[in-house]
Amino acid sequence: MTAHKQSRRLMEEAITQRSRCFLSLPQPVTGLAELNCAILDFSPRGLVLESVGKAATGPHWVGLDVKGYFRVVLRNGSLDEDFYTFDSRIRAAATGRTGQAKLRLVEPEKFVFGQRRKSLRVEPELSRLHKAFLWRYDKCRGFALDAPAVKGSDFQSGLARLADISAGGMRLVLRAPLIREREMDMATGDRVVVHLQFNEPRVTGSHEFWMVARIRHVAVDRVSRDQLLGLEFLADGTIDAKAGKLRWLPVKDHVIAGLTDIFYQWHLDKHREKLGGNAVPVK
Repeated sequence: MTAHKQSRRLMEEAITQRSRCFLSLPQPVTGLAELNCAILDFSPRGLVLESVGKAATGPHWVGLDVKGYFRVVLRNGSLDEDFYTFDSRIRAAATGRTGQAKLRLVEPEKFVFGQRRKSLRVEPELSRLHKAFLWRYDKCRGFALDAPAVKGSDFQSGLARLADISAGGMRLVLRAPLIREREMDMATGDRVVVHLQFNEPRVTGSHEFWMVARIRHVAVDRVSRDQLLGLEFLADGTIDAKAGKLRWLPVKDHVIAGLTDIFYQWHLDKHREKLGGNAVPVK
C-alpha cells in the first residue's frame, strides 16, 4: 500500500469514527496552545477541521505551522488503538456564525505513529512492578501505613491486577475473595492511597510514587463478583524524612509528570516492531 493510500485510509477511519484531532498552535500568535477539532474532510486540497468549542481566528492564522494528534482503531485482526501525529500549515482560517473555527490545513506529507506521553495507558508486567500497595483513605482519619488493604503479594497471586495505568489514573481489578476478606467493596467517590514503585533502569530516578486517588467508576462482574475500579489521581505525595510524614501536592493538568517517561519506554517496548524507528516523543 502506498504512503498516500495509507494516509487516506487513516483519515477515512478517523472521520468515520469521529476521532478528535488535537491541534497544537503557536500560542503567542493565536492565544491558544491547543485546539480540539472534529475532522471534516481530507483530500489533496488539504485537511479540513472544525473546532469543538468557540475560537476566534483571523488572517494572522494563515501560514502558521501546526502539529496535529489523533487516535484511530484499525481493525487488523485486533482492536488496538493507534495514535498518530502530523505536521502541517494553516492554508485558510475562518470563524463561523456559531463561533467555531474552521481550518483548512495543507495536506500532511506523512502521519507518524506515536503518542503523547501524558496520554499513554499501559499494563505493567509483574516483573516491572517492584512495590504495590493500596489503602482505603479517609480525609479526617487518614490511613494506617502498616495495614494496607492490597499489597504486592496480592498482585503476584492474581487476587489483584493493575489492568492499565497512565500518568493521570489507573484501572485496578480486585478478585471477589480479596474484596470479601479485606472489606474492599468500593463505591464511586471513595478515595484510596496508592504506593507504587517500578523497575525501569532506562529512566533516572527512584520510580517510587505515592498518590491519592478517587474512584471514578466501579464495574462488577455479575458471575464472579470481581470488581474493575477506575481511579483518577488527585494528589502526588513525597516523603518528608525529617518530619516522618507524607507531603501532598495536587496533581496539575491531570498528570503526574514522573510517570510519563516510564510509561513511554513501555509503550515503545510493546510497539517496537510496529514503530520501526518512526516513534517520536510527543509532549
